[in-house]
Amino acid sequence: MALNKKSLLNRVLVGIVIFIVMIGIVLLNVYFVNYTHSEAKDTIISGRAINSVLIAVLILLSVVEMRRALGCERIPDCFSWLLWLYGFGLMPAYVLFGFVGIMFFTLIVFIVSVITALFRNRADSLIYIAFMLVYPGLFMATLLYLNRSAATHIYGVGSSMYQYLENDIWVYINELFVKMGVKPTIRENSLLPLNAISLALVFAVSTFTDTFAYFIGSLFGKHKLCPHISPNKTVEGAIGGVFGGALGSFVVFVLFDWAKIFGPQFGLTFDGLGLSVFNTVFTYVIIGLLGSIATQIGDLLASMIKRYCGIKDYSRVLGEHGGIIDRLDGIMFNSVFVSFVFMFIL
Repeated sequence: MALNKKSLLNRVLVGIVIFIVMIGIVLLNVYFVNYTHSEAKDTIISGRAINSVLIAVLILLSVVEMRRALGCERIPDCFSWLLWLYGFGLMPAYVLFGFVGIMFFTLIVFIVSVITALFRNRADSLIYIAFMLVYPGLFMATLLYLNRSAATHIYGVGSSMYQYLENDIWVYINELFVKMGVKPTIRENSLLPLNAISLALVFAVSTFTDTFAYFIGSLFGKHKLCPHISPNKTVEGAIGGVFGGALGSFVVFVLFDWAKIFGPQFGLTFDGLGLSVFNTVFTYVIIGLLGSIATQIGDLLASMIKRYCGIKDYSRVLGEHGGIIDRLDGIMFNSVFVSFVFMFIL
């Protein structure tokens, strides 16, 4: 398949802008952190707080886009207020109760949807609503989890990592709820520097995967991957994408753990985390390889839904380049995968 110069230029330019935003999200979690030992520990704004708001906006836009794609015939207007409630409510649910809060909030929204469907006799709509609450809702919400991710074995003041717990607006909100009888754990109300590297892995692996899959597929692609879903994707491109994902993971390793340009506490090899060499290497390898596959599956799923709904793009938020889901389809899937790794391996 010959390279289309105009398409290539557009893709590169949009990719650069998106990549700059991704780098900004990571750097906010690196350089705008309130440590417990810092003189600015009473500052209520931090990088993770700003990122939480940004991610919440992306979730809301994604839910709106999916509703638009599915159309009012599948999801009538009587459900609209619930979808807006879901889009606006995910971040507060997570801030107050952690990712478990998001799960229960999602269940509550679906239960209310069931009640609405009973009165409106729209059982068919429940299938689409359930799907939308999971994708893009819960998938995108994993970015909120990673934005506050911490090692599972770090809990108390005796840990050498305790000094890196943040004190910002989320902690003050949690303190308010403690007075009301809700007592979050340290894992839910505090942040360790793993959020920067987890987000970096999501963005780097997905971006390198998309870039390499596009170039390799454009230059050498001959065998169609899923022609009934995405005619332009090739097996050669998919293989190139996996290679790109591995390279993206390696770049994160070089920056965070080899060169340690952000400081040792932001890397997986930091002594305070107590991770074995096997766990560290395994994390990078599995995210690089399987994260790339997850990214490409997410891309194919988004394309399949568009074909099912008979649309070209999910929205025009990004002009000719489509909407939020069009740009973050692979990142959503990879974010879920990286969340699993950081939850159960680290």
